[in-house]
Amino acid sequence: MPSGMHRFALTYKSLCRLKQQRGTISACSPSHARSFTGPHKITYVSTNDLVCALFWRAISRAHKAVNPSDPNTCMMLACDVRQRIGLPLTYTGNLSFPLIMHSTKDELSSQTLTDTATCIRHRINSISSKFVHETLALMSSEQSMQKLISLFDPAHSFFSASITSGFQMFNVSDFGFGQPSHIDIPAYLTPGFSIWMPAKSSKTAINVNISLRNDVFKHMAADSEFTEFVDMIH
Repeated sequence: MPSGMHRFALTYKSLCRLKQQRGTISACSPSHARSFTGPHKITYVSTNDLVCALFWRAISRAHKAVNPSDPNTCMMLACDVRQRIGLPLTYTGNLSFPLIMHSTKDELSSQTLTDTATCIRHRINSISSKFVHETLALMSSEQSMQKLISLFDPAHSFFSASITSGFQMFNVSDFGFGQPSHIDIPAYLTPGFSIWMPAKSSKTAINVNISLRNDVFKHMAADSEFTEFVDMIH
């Protein structure tokens, strides 16, 4: 199935409405809790947790519509683990740690948006120095890497978020060419991968660039929960 790059915009107003969905922070479902190490009481979810939940749920529902025989879905989130392994935030090395969550499409459908965001926050809070080192050791084997690569199969329900929207890219030095008026990324066609970019507009907070199968995009564009908060640019 052909894929294409698509851009979605989240305005400041839509983010405010999304934050109002927080409601009551609930416990995670047993299938998610099994992957945690020790108790991690959740008292809040972040805006990023909610946006990740919004996209993951929409992609999961779209894949369920086009491929109902596959019950599974997963999400990969790039997390900054510097403080979790004792490094200062001034350390500039590449410590973007791949945090992977597995679920089923039916389970996500049975949850509220806040439930899914809570499970994401629960998983993030479970990261420890020991967990990071054990995961990196596990991923050093060829068998583990092949299993990770298999997640990127276009037929599977998969969402990955790389968040760069917090960087002040429009205020960087102009290098003699003037400050940037637009920031974009080269096209990449691995379905489910997304990169969140800052927006120049005073009305828009985040632009989400994401590669999607065309049939999945069609269902997402008609998804009522998703389109309540997200504006489709192209």
